[in-house]
Amino acid sequence: MRKLKNTPIIPSSKRQQFETKLLLGFFFVMASLWFIMVYYTVTPWVFGVELDMTSDLDLSYLTWFSVMLGMTSTFLWFSIQTIYLFVGKRIERQQEKLVKKKKYSTFPLVSILIPAKNEQNVIQKTILGCLAQSYKNFEVIVLCHNCTDQTFQKSQSTDKRVRPIDLKTKESGKGIALNHGVEISKGEYIMILDADGILNRDFLKNALPLFDEGYAAVQGKICSSNPDYNIQTKMLSLEGDMFSTPFMAVRHILDKRTPLGGTGSIIKKNPLKQIGGFSNALIEDFELSFRFYRNHFRIGFASLSEVYDEKPGDLALMFRQRSRWVKGHFDLLRQKIPEKTDIMGIIYWLSPIFMISGFFSILVTSIAIMHYVLFAEFPYKFTFVPIQLWFIVTTTSYSLQFVIILRQMGIRKIKHASHIFLLSGFAHYWFVCLIKSFFVKSWDSTKTTHGFSKELIEQVATGEKIKRKLSNEPIKQKIRTNRKHFSEEN
Repeated sequence: MRKLKNTPIIPSSKRQQFETKLLLGFFFVMASLWFIMVYYTVTPWVFGVELDMTSDLDLSYLTWFSVMLGMTSTFLWFSIQTIYLFVGKRIERQQEKLVKKKKYSTFPLVSILIPAKNEQNVIQKTILGCLAQSYKNFEVIVLCHNCTDQTFQKSQSTDKRVRPIDLKTKESGKGIALNHGVEISKGEYIMILDADGILNRDFLKNALPLFDEGYAAVQGKICSSNPDYNIQTKMLSLEGDMFSTPFMAVRHILDKRTPLGGTGSIIKKNPLKQIGGFSNALIEDFELSFRFYRNHFRIGFASLSEVYDEKPGDLALMFRQRSRWVKGHFDLLRQKIPEKTDIMGIIYWLSPIFMISGFFSILVTSIAIMHYVLFAEFPYKFTFVPIQLWFIVTTTSYSLQFVIILRQMGIRKIKHASHIFLLSGFAHYWFVCLIKSFFVKSWDSTKTTHGFSKELIEQVATGEKIKRKLSNEPIKQKIRTNRKHFSEEN
């Protein structure tokens, strides 16, 4: 993958390098099996060749379950994306109305918690984004948790709203740092911001009015700060645009159960303490979301409040981060965390089962097809989706996703939207993460390094999209002023 200037140096042993190559090899194997399955299913259909599936061994009863799960997942995502196509802009207009009619008698204090472990590459940029907020009544608590680099030193600022904390604990984990931050915070509201997050200028101003609607928490829109770093970050960015954002928006519009995304979340302190604070789960945001639901609290989606986070620009880091997410989902399968009435939440909770099912389905189908190509017979019978139905669903889904990107981002993003056709193949990295997740032991073993982005310090918190030039002179001056705080201290 193309490397840029100032790429973070990632220490890796020969063992880690070998592991990355092994995982990459497994990714290409899974992608190749998928391609074989698609090619030798589509080609006979196009040329009118019937494949005779006669065999004494019948696996139909096993593969039927996998096919049903796959169709359920496909139907769910198709429904979510279809709904999002029609309600995405409506959610933005609703938020605009709330912001316009909001009148403050007093401005509540917001405590921005930034959990950071060895984030010297990005922490200053993140703090600058906070200091440039149009809403002024906030404090920034940088939780430098078990750091061994210069994160604490680089977090120093002459702005009294910034409080770096050199936190040392025996155990590691984001939940531990966040709970400490909540205890020492002064704000009525707690905002969670990852160390690589860049807030748009009006994030707080646009998000706080949603609490007048009775929400216990509000989740901002998570965007990518480095989609053009390399092809990997581009695909991960597109994945978020197509799945994460529509899911949050549709959950908001249907049942006010927007999932917390781990960054760009604002939570009322009292309800948070009432339900027991943060757990130290590998996916603490997922667990906390369902704990709010079970206690009859609801979470809203603030589409106009954008936080730009970094996608992993290195293969090893991507596998490491996503395998932690998968492991976290497996861990929570042991608990019955969704409400019985939360159908979408239950399916989301069962996502590891769907992933295993997809993995099994690809293996069974591709092995059978390769056997047929080599020996002109199938080794077993198996259930499969009728090719006509598959073709209709696939082309419709691609078209829908393409339209969503153009509708949300404009015709100028047509090149970005064209990468949608690569997503199906790229998504097989999740099967690699599935296997790797069985070897995840702790937060420490999955810590990701940040700094994989082009220099964006002059575009921080402008209220514009990340790549646009600054046009607002007062904002430019504000950023220059904030940068001086750091230069005087460091």
